[in-house]
Amino acid sequence: MNHRAIPAIVVLLVGFAGLIAVGREQPTVVDPFFATPAGAWMPAVSDNSALTGSWFCPGVPATGEDGVGGDVVVANRDDERLVGRFTILTPDGVGASDSLVVEPWSRTSIDVDAFVTAPFASVVVEIDGGRGFVEQRAQHPAGDSVAACADNTSDEWYFADGFTIDGSVETLILTNPYDDAAVVDLVFATVAGESTPAAFQGFTILPQSVETIPIADLGARDEPVIAVKVAAERGRLVVGRAQHYLGGGRLGHGVSLAAPALRDQWWFSDGEAGDGITETFAIYNPTDDDVQVDVVFLGIPLDAGSGDAQPIDVPAHQVVVYDPAADLGSVGDAGAGLPVGRHASVFSTLADPSVVVERILTRPAGESVATSVVMGAPPRIDGYVASRWHLGIGPSDPAPGALVVYNVDNVDGTVTVEAVGPGGPSAVASLTELPIGAGQVITIDLVDPDVIDRELIVQSTNRVFVERALPRGDGLAGTSGSWAMPAAGS
Repeated sequence: MNHRAIPAIVVLLVGFAGLIAVGREQPTVVDPFFATPAGAWMPAVSDNSALTGSWFCPGVPATGEDGVGGDVVVANRDDERLVGRFTILTPDGVGASDSLVVEPWSRTSIDVDAFVTAPFASVVVEIDGGRGFVEQRAQHPAGDSVAACADNTSDEWYFADGFTIDGSVETLILTNPYDDAAVVDLVFATVAGESTPAAFQGFTILPQSVETIPIADLGARDEPVIAVKVAAERGRLVVGRAQHYLGGGRLGHGVSLAAPALRDQWWFSDGEAGDGITETFAIYNPTDDDVQVDVVFLGIPLDAGSGDAQPIDVPAHQVVVYDPAADLGSVGDAGAGLPVGRHASVFSTLADPSVVVERILTRPAGESVATSVVMGAPPRIDGYVASRWHLGIGPSDPAPGALVVYNVDNVDGTVTVEAVGPGGPSAVASLTELPIGAGQVITIDLVDPDVIDRELIVQSTNRVFVERALPRGDGLAGTSGSWAMPAAGS
């Protein structure tokens, strides 16, 4: 097991005056804040037994090709049997629908491509009472990826990153789970500016169906960054993105869920600097006003010299790519650059919620590289950050460094990993009360046999952000990043 702790950088948030460095001898951390409430939170696991609940998955490939497919995992974190139903939606409408039963403290998997054949299919899971949550896994020869399913629909969705260099393929997956048609407008932003293709203004998504939009079909070829806004004129929907990286410094495949709202703060518990590693951030501002975004890197040595990150100007209706190496210097430069190893980060603006931020992290993977893109995590609008996080899908094989945990609080704490079995959660002896310092990042190896192919719970004595870095499957080197799912709290 490796739970490497990294000293925290010293920063302080004072009201809304900005991020200010304070004395090196007194560790402090950035406090999650919101200037103004805005929109829904990220998908979360409720502690309450709702009468009904619905989960909307962003979509998985279901072409029937060898190595291509996906499944949806429904986890029951209750002592009572969970019952419900699932519906698989395709471009042709409802492809399959059936009831489901999940026994207490267990999981049920829906093999999507066993039911339908389609470029992409989305699953809607409806639960009758109980405390369940839902995640999806997309499978592809270029790498598997895990994503949370949304616990609500929205009339707006955003992506900050997109990539079509060297034939890389980006596909938007728009799902309308309702009985009435949805009508949406799509806006795209590249380094050349914003565009509103006429064919995608007043674009109709038929009831209970999926529409896929290959970005290259819009003429957006060989673009290093493509941000997207989907706004519904009528109805609500769910938006996902499938990205197959084929060059331009990126390789791999992933499917992810868009952000349902703009924010004034985005957190990342993972990030890494080192030889052969490239880390950049796409920041999208679809509003009518220019904004300035501050970035702070956390969980790094106090003398790292990376507190000089410059404010990032993000003009209205534009997307900007922030490169820490260009701003702070390359790794290994004397007195410059982020230190080698893991770090966390937070991007914030004093403007009203106005941006969305994604991290693009490409690491060496065997004799190649693997790229993983992760949307930032916001605190809830009341400032809540969870101390308990859930993984419906964990590693199916031993996974060193599979959990990356950042301690938001300015006090030391501990982290415990629990594995869920028929009798409920139980602490894994080798992963109990792992120390985590104030404002520190730790990585946790998931190699104990007790955690393999199990639902997992990460419990901390402090507020934490938890990302997972799971193996890409099918013997591929490298990992794919995604967030664990936070407990909703009160």
